[in-house]
Amino acid sequence: MEERVFEGLEYLISYPKGFQEDKEYPLVIFLHGAGARGKTMERLRKTSSVQNLLKRQDTRGYILLAPFCKRGDWNEWMAMLIRLVEVYREIPYIDETRIHLTGNSMGGYGTWTLATLYPYWFASVMPICGGGISGFAKNLVGLPIRAFHGLRDKNIDPIESLQMAKAVNLFGGHAELILFPELEHNCWDAVYSDEKNYDWLFSFTARPDEFVIEELSGAYYG
Repeated sequence: MEERVFEGLEYLISYPKGFQEDKEYPLVIFLHGAGARGKTMERLRKTSSVQNLLKRQDTRGYILLAPFCKRGDWNEWMAMLIRLVEVYREIPYIDETRIHLTGNSMGGYGTWTLATLYPYWFASVMPICGGGISGFAKNLVGLPIRAFHGLRDKNIDPIESLQMAKAVNLFGGHAELILFPELEHNCWDAVYSDEKNYDWLFSFTARPDEFVIEELSGAYYG
């Protein structure tokens, strides 16, 4: 993985074997949890989540982008994160209809937040043991979501994931919530080691026109 910096936001980027700039690739954006914060990205590199995502990279053929929240939380870095994603969406070898967002714990919160802000950017979203502002769930109606949480989680109450998934579905969206009865906070190892979740993640392509139509349908013309 290469280390790079964009407007003060450090990040890791990894390309699949045989990468060619004249082809288009899916992009997976991973937002890490609080445990990977620090002065260097060494903890982020070594997280089981990054390692699991790297293991599938060559066979699945995606580019992996892992921004680094060195301190604070993702809300503090959100503006820079948004600009970073904007830049990568414009790169010719990134298929902008196949950008997939996922994250765990603090990164699960970041995933919900970024998705509610720019839902049309993403083909699918997998937030793990996180939460968000349920009042913004209407923004996610057209976005495929699969959320996860361990029922024995003592760090983040599973109700956080439940409230978001329920709110999305009440607005008419499609949010699936998978609960692990025996797992505590770390349920991400179970998620990122299960090939079925990768099958799900990559089975969608973004349809930004639908979001535009939805927004315009609520417009008022005087």
